[in-house]
Amino acid sequence: DAGIEGLGDGATLPHYLGHGIGSMLDWLGRFRQVLAGTDPLNIAAVHRRMESVASIGVPGCRPAQAAIDMAIHDIVARAQGCPVYELLGGAFRTELELQTQMHGFSVEQLLGVCRHYLDQGFTGLKLKIAGKLRREGYAKALVDEEAEKIARVVASLPESVQIDVDANQGLMNAKVAIGLFEHVRRIAPHPNMSIEQPLHHLDLEGHALIRRMLPYPVILDEAVTSPAAMLQIVRAEAADRIVLKPNRVGGLWPAQKIIDICEAHGIGVSLDTMPFTVLGDTMLCHLGATIRTHYPLDAEGHTFFRETPFVGGVTLQDGRARLSAEPGFGITVDEDRLLATAA
Repeated sequence: DAGIEGLGDGATLPHYLGHGIGSMLDWLGRFRQVLAGTDPLNIAAVHRRMESVASIGVPGCRPAQAAIDMAIHDIVARAQGCPVYELLGGAFRTELELQTQMHGFSVEQLLGVCRHYLDQGFTGLKLKIAGKLRREGYAKALVDEEAEKIARVVASLPESVQIDVDANQGLMNAKVAIGLFEHVRRIAPHPNMSIEQPLHHLDLEGHALIRRMLPYPVILDEAVTSPAAMLQIVRAEAADRIVLKPNRVGGLWPAQKIIDICEAHGIGVSLDTMPFTVLGDTMLCHLGATIRTHYPLDAEGHTFFRETPFVGGVTLQDGRARLSAEPGFGITVDEDRLLATAA
């Protein structure tokens, strides 16, 4: 009624989230029906109404929930004249270190890409692995080849760089994962390396075994789908850190619950783009500003879009993401750009 509008980013990634544009529009239509007349300042009521048609057990609807959740937080913060990070409880920092992802390169190319990002000031690197193993199988020779590739890259990096070696659930079982990373350790025992989601997202027991058998922290990503799932991870003692994607869990509201669970149990929290537009990456940085222990985050998804209708938001420079104190997410839509982008 006050004429305040909010913006939300509905990122879809069918092969990863099982959620395409068609299902996104379908869920947004369902939510529109149940949210009519809801006070946007009552974020709890907004989520309760969305869950009345989606339930908390349907992961496919969560990117649509997250888009609405983002818009609601933008509205409330604009109404209160504060940035979203203040609405979320306040910022520990408004300048955040950055991480980037690397995959699909030869070892020689990876070494060059690593140098490029380190020269730009990035302090975190995510190395994607296990693609060849998924395609060709887990024979010892192939596992050893993968380990030696990882070790060559890791050995080239300073100890200050955070290295997350991400298998995206691709290492079949705990025995394969343990053998691979023991091989890496013998060649290149980097003190700041972690292992991300080596096994299937439901194999919490396997991840707990890897934690016990290896000196490297274990990160879970695809396993983190809700606050309830996070509690299962805690009970299984399956993670030292998680990667939290707000659009996979339904937005900032449930994401904060997950962060609270993690902080209460000494589990680190990293954040990751999907990829988002600058709107989504700005949201990610507002959330990152509120997390006590900071890990380099990936907020560069928007840089891969050729055109954008958005003005404002997070700025990236010298390996850092910087937030303004503008109300809401600090982003407006340029209508002319929007029409040109849609044409």
